[in-house]
Amino acid sequence: MMFNNVRMRLVVLNAAVLFLILAVLSSTLYLHMRYRLYKETDEVLRNTAEQIDSARDAEAILRQEHPVLEQDDRIIFIFRDAEGQIQGQSPAQTFTQAQINPLHYQKGISSYETLKVGRDRYRVFLTPFPQAPWSGIESVTVLTSLEDDDSTLHSLLLDIITGIGSGVLISIFAGFFLAGRAWIPIRKAWGKQQRFVADASHELRTPVSIIRAQTELLLRYPAHSIERESDNISVILKESIRMSKLLEDLLTLARSDSNQLELECSVFSLDQLLMDLTKQFQLLAVTKEIDIDVSLQEPLPFWGDESRIRQLLVILLDNALKYTPSNGRIEVTDKSSAHHVTIIVSDSGRGIPKEELPYLFDRFYRGDKSRSRNEGGTGLGLSIAKWIVDAHGGTIRAESQSGEGTRFELRFPRKHKAVL
Repeated sequence: MMFNNVRMRLVVLNAAVLFLILAVLSSTLYLHMRYRLYKETDEVLRNTAEQIDSARDAEAILRQEHPVLEQDDRIIFIFRDAEGQIQGQSPAQTFTQAQINPLHYQKGISSYETLKVGRDRYRVFLTPFPQAPWSGIESVTVLTSLEDDDSTLHSLLLDIITGIGSGVLISIFAGFFLAGRAWIPIRKAWGKQQRFVADASHELRTPVSIIRAQTELLLRYPAHSIERESDNISVILKESIRMSKLLEDLLTLARSDSNQLELECSVFSLDQLLMDLTKQFQLLAVTKEIDIDVSLQEPLPFWGDESRIRQLLVILLDNALKYTPSNGRIEVTDKSSAHHVTIIVSDSGRGIPKEELPYLFDRFYRGDKSRSRNEGGTGLGLSIAKWIVDAHGGTIRAESQSGEGTRFELRFPRKHKAVL
């Protein structure tokens, strides 16, 4: 329901924004076209009036016999005296005195006006007529109908309204479609976050419940010594350590998701780091009668965050040691090239079923057999390992089959001139 409401709001918002943009652009287009049409009409009227003003035969004009009066049948001429009364028209009897009375001529000043007669509109240019002062005519009014201009603007307005309506409708349908497509990864991310919170709560519930139960048990016998209750206390300590590790892993993943973790990169010796770690794990491997073999072909200078790479290798070595049975074998090798550093960690353990490999790096994922809670895993180690590899621009790949061991391949680019 929440996603549908947000989706609807996004669609409405997008449609409203598009409507405003189209409305502004269309209004600008309409006003510009209106200005251009009226300007062209005004220029025609002014040019015609200038021809009358420059004509030498004023008597021919007054007799309405001058060629300028007949060169454009769309233009109407009205000659008026100082009182504004009509003294002549061309064509004759086009307007009545009442129809042109709204026109206000100021003596000696040319001006434009728009005259409305019934449903018709006319563009008007009023100008003095000084050529024949003896005739009593004070001004000449040049008019032309705006029917063609208004028809063009009306058609343009209909096209604009149709275009805006079509655009808004298309944007609504497209918005629903695109919002639906956009919500797919958001829904997945939201679902992933919900599962993450649920899994984290579930993982934390167990150690908290154990600690609470053991603590309540201790409180029942306040007189008992620490030595007598050492088993219960050790359980509390063990679960506290496990919960602390879990919280640390959760915090790491949460910070990585919000891009709050930054790598502190430098050049270090990856081969020396591997040797140091395998020596540490040798001590644990001896107790399980597991051999750890390290075979590196050459020195491996590496550009990256040494502490994070150490964490990555510890995760892989710890998993290999945890899931390899006695008398097993763990191998650490490399097959680096001029442009890449490749580290391989393989073991002869129980392996991982093929159908589980696609989910191996998912958070809190544990196979029923190979990654059980009884062996202390939280299902976050390989997720953190993948984040570290991704942060260094590398790739991690797992190959395994049940009963045939597991092989992890880490591949990193040589990014720094010091390691090329």
